[in-house]
Amino acid sequence: MEIFNDRQPRLGQGGLAADYKFAGPGSASLKYDVLTALLALAAQNNGTQGRLALRLSLVITARFNWKSGFFSVGVKELARMWGVTERTAKREIGLMRSINWISVQKTATRGRVTQHKIQFADILRDTIGYWDSVGPDFSARMAGAPEPSEEVQSNVVPLRTGTDTVPAEDGTVWPAIASEMKAQDPAVYAAWLSALSYVDRDGDHLVLAAPSSFAASYIETHLHTRLLSAAIAQDRSIKGIRLISMD
Repeated sequence: MEIFNDRQPRLGQGGLAADYKFAGPGSASLKYDVLTALLALAAQNNGTQGRLALRLSLVITARFNWKSGFFSVGVKELARMWGVTERTAKREIGLMRSINWISVQKTATRGRVTQHKIQFADILRDTIGYWDSVGPDFSARMAGAPEPSEEVQSNVVPLRTGTDTVPAEDGTVWPAIASEMKAQDPAVYAAWLSALSYVDRDGDHLVLAAPSSFAASYIETHLHTRLLSAAIAQDRSIKGIRLISMD
């Protein structure tokens, strides 16, 4: 069985997965957002993805060590926890590895079980299409956190100001995405995103053009995850956004 065959780009700079620590002191406060994202997927997907999300949520809640950053649970315990056979538990762990939701931290040795690390960046990437269903506050927090620092904001001259026009309907998904981005943050939309234009749909990627390489770089660094979240909310077949420059 193949699942998640079309891989989205990992959440990059300017997104939660790239900038937040998921292990170590203080990391436990983030678990609620991670679990919310997984459970939102599980609630709306009755297939393999939903089942794995629900089972991994239980493991995170019951057995993940937020201080060390891994969980160590034997197959027999997993089978009992999930109410399945040991053979099924092994298969489920294998599926989680295959989609890169978990990876082996330390292989099993005599008297010890395998330690697994959770790949939070991949989990958030695969749940991003469900964030808006939780609520706009959750989606904005996940897609926009952390925001560019005050120093970055004060030192960067916006691409343009005062332009808040949304593209007219043209049969593509871009006008709807632009409208969503404007609703979320009119100032950011006017300064950076209103100058973007639709170029093409390259398979599962949306291709957008920025007026300069500087603008493309800034949007990629600070706004890419938020933009991708809005795109997936409009069309879940979108797996990524590629920016090109016109200069």
